[in-house]
Amino acid sequence: MKTFKKYIVFIVILILLSPLGLILPDMFKAGDAWGEWSVESVKEQTGIEPAGMKKDASLYSAPVPDYNLGKEEDKLPKLSMSYIVSGLIGTGIILILTFGLYQIVLRKKTK
Repeated sequence: MKTFKKYIVFIVILILLSPLGLILPDMFKAGDAWGEWSVESVKEQTGIEPAGMKKDASLYSAPVPDYNLGKEEDKLPKLSMSYIVSGLIGTGIILILTFGLYQIVLRKKTK
């Protein structure tokens, strides 16, 4: 049980540090996070608009776009809270799914 508590504390610390994803790229003028490019940012960086990316861009939209629960122009403290809440929501979903799958596997083993 002590190991489990250590994992929970570690995950909570990571969630609380998640606003660094807002602060550091802005501080170092780094641009978008790796792999989170939009069609527009790829076109801006490379000069071409990938046809496959443009076609598939509308297939999925994130439940919390840009990890922002408010308006896009919100200030850093409010955006930081949105990052933390998004981290909690995502972690909660993963834990629920993992626990659910574990219960299904456990039931199949006991039959």
